[in-house]
Formats: sequence, C-alpha cells, structure tokens
Amino acid sequence: MSRFDAVIIGAGAAGLTAGALLAKEGRSVLVVESSPWLGGRGLAVPDEGFKINLGGHLVEDSGSGITKVFEHVGKTLIHGPASSDMVIWEDGWKSVRDLYSADKSELKKVIGILMETSWDELDQWDDRTLREWMLQYTKHEGVIALWEFITVLEAITENWWDHSASDNLFVRKMHYSEKNVAGYSFWPGQGWDGMFRDLHDAVLEHGGQVRLSTPASRVVVENGEVVGLAVRDEHVLPNEIFEETIIETSCVISTLPCWSVLRVVPEQDLPDWYAAQIKHLSRVEFRATWLGVYLATREPIHALDPRELATWLHTPNLPHAGFFFNMTAMDPSVSPEGSQLYVAGLDIPGEKVLDVKWMLATQERFEADLAIMYPGLEHAYWRRRHLVHEPGLGVIQKPNLVGRFRPHWRAPNVDGLYFASDTFRSRGVGVDRAARAAVTVVEDILGRRLATFGDGWRY
Repeated sequence: MSRFDAVIIGAGAAGLTAGALLAKEGRSVLVVESSPWLGGRGLAVPDEGFKINLGGHLVEDSGSGITKVFEHVGKTLIHGPASSDMVIWEDGWKSVRDLYSADKSELKKVIGILMETSWDELDQWDDRTLREWMLQYTKHEGVIALWEFITVLEAITENWWDHSASDNLFVRKMHYSEKNVAGYSFWPGQGWDGMFRDLHDAVLEHGGQVRLSTPASRVVVENGEVVGLAVRDEHVLPNEIFEETIIETSCVISTLPCWSVLRVVPEQDLPDWYAAQIKHLSRVEFRATWLGVYLATREPIHALDPRELATWLHTPNLPHAGFFFNMTAMDPSVSPEGSQLYVAGLDIPGEKVLDVKWMLATQERFEADLAIMYPGLEHAYWRRRHLVHEPGLGVIQKPNLVGRFRPHWRAPNVDGLYFASDTFRSRGVGVDRAARAAVTVVEDILGRRLATFGDGWRY
C-alpha cells in the first residue's frame, strides 16, 4: 500500500500546478486523473488529423499566474499569438474600438482609479455589479459598455448588466498593470498538449507521480481527518462498487468542479452549511454553458485579422453571446496541412441542456448564422459539435456567486481536505484561475508564501 504526503484529484491546470509546486517543495505527491489525457477541460486530443479539446480555449494570464507557476518549477510557458484587437458582430464586423467609442481621457481616469484601488477594497464587491462600481466614477456609456462587453466572455454571463464587480475588476486591474491592456489572452506557444505535458514533466522531475486512467472513488475520512483516497480498480461490470484501492495520505486536494465534489467527498463528513453552499453553487442554471462547434475549411476565413478573437452579443438570428476564432492561425499544428480549423461557441442558459429539442434546433440555427457571419463556412468539410456543460467551463460570475459566496478552499471540520478549483473561492479566468486556486491551496498547506509569486493578491 502506497503512502504520499498529498494526493491530488485531477490532472488539469489546478492539479498539475499543485502537484508540481508541492513536489518542488520536497513533498511526496501523487496526481490521479480519471481520463487517459492530461489537461482536464483544456485537454488537446487527436481527431482525424486535428487536435481539439472540450471547448475553445485561450490563456488569460498577463504574467503573474500560471506563467509564474511554470517559472517556479523550472519551465517556460510561451506566450504565443495573442489577439491584438477584438472584433464584434453588430450587423457586420466592427472593431471594439469603433463600436464602443470611449473618451480616452475618461477611460484613463477610470483606469487610474482602478489602479489606486487595493485588492482588499475590490474584495468587498462580491455582491454588486460591475456597472454599479463604474457609475461611482464615470457616466460615460462608452467606457462602461467597453468593460461590460469584455466581461461577457470572461464571466460567461448572458446579461450585459449582470456581471460581478469584484471578479471582473480583479482581472482588469491585473491586465492593465501587467500588460497595459484591458484584456489579454494568448495561445500557449508549445500548444495545449505541450503546456500540460510540461507541467506533468515538472511533477515527475521533482519526484512526484502522475497516474492517468485512475478514477478517484472517495476521500477516506476518519475522526475528522483525511487518511486516504480510494481509487477505483479496473472493473468488468459497469455497476461494480467498492472494488477499490486505498492510497494512504493525510492530505487530499480535489480539483473537481463543485457539482462533482460530493460524488467523492462523503457529505456527512462536511458541515451541513458547507455542503449546502456547494449544492447551491452547483445548480444547473449557474453553470457557464455553451453549444460549440469545430469546423474545418480548405481556405482561411476571418473577419478583420486571422488571429482575432471574434465575439458577439447576438448572432443574426439568435439572442446569445459567443465567440469564434481560427485555431490554425494561432497554431498550425492543430490541423492537417492545407486546412484551417475553427472553433465557435454560443453561450446558452445552463438549464436548457435538459431540453434536447431546443438545443438541437439552436445548434442548427447557430451554424446557419455562422455561415452568414463568415461566408465560406458553408464549404466546411469537417465538423465536430460539442456541449460545454459536463465537464463545464465553470460557475457564472454574477453578484452573490463569486468570492466569499463560494465555498472556501479549505474544508471545515476535515483536516487535510482542500479544494483547488475555479468553482470554489478563486479569482481570474479559466485555466489561469484554476492554477491560481492551486497556488493559494499550496501556500496554505506550506504555511507560507512562495517568493516567486510576490506580495500580490491571493484568495
């Protein structure tokens, strides 16, 4: 029977970050992953010559997050192609600068105020909207609308007026202070598979272990303390139960989304209020959900620039926000030579996944609208439809669903149980948010800050 200082559930951005950081600190670490792939929701897998994942992804770290994680464990996260402009569909393609004309002096004033606002002050805005914070300092609709539009994609909220202030102001301040832009996203220069392979290698190089195709069955808790993690043995019957192996450890870090946590953590070991908090956040209508499609053509198609991240608040015939970008322009290795691979997503209400007829009809209308927005897509010769829900992108970032309204990363009443997940208490966007959650948990376990990450904000 094996024993480790820490066992981590999940080999995505959070799990591999936690594993690499703890291994570098001399802890014996095991990362277990149920699938045969690294990367969690950001995995990249081969499919008929293409490389696709569970939805379209870019990394939104301006330098202080997952980039620093790589630096700390002796690796380099290459900042590959980044969108220099954002184009928006509004009865035709327009630059964000043209559509949301912001008075430069007014915009600079608000940016200056944000830069002078402390992280602790921003932390107090979990229960209010971004617009409410901005109206304290400007009445210029162009300035307000510009920031609200950016958060449509970052926060995955359908309603432009219903974004949380704290989460989005954290990201704005981070990007302005580190890159001098409102929003910053890039394609990892080593590719998505290479990015996670580098983190995986860092775990191994510092003495840790990673086991793929190893599903976690349950966290073993005795007398309020973690004593192990049960992993499911290979089974013949789909309904086999308790055919498992116990891995001894006094520390388990779960990177599962909140709606999956109670499948492996016995609810009776958690305080009722904490379990209720997890269940509330797990409600289907709070999940960031989209219908997506991968399409391939022979000739490149774009609106203004091949490497743009194109977005919209509505398509020609659907009232849903979404995005589109050319993955091949970002990374030619994702598609066979002579082809162009695109990914598009349409933000839909989470509860709509229960209505299969509605989803199918919406998917058909979405793809028809894409052909209107991008003439030439009607010649696509390859397609993969996908639903980002389970696994899901995360929890929508509305007021009262972020920050202190999310479950704490340290499980109360259970020594040694942690949750490094972007659906628990964390800040940031996507992959970077997950990595930052892992940094916070690791520092709590170590009882000190890691110097590489400086004195900036933690959660």
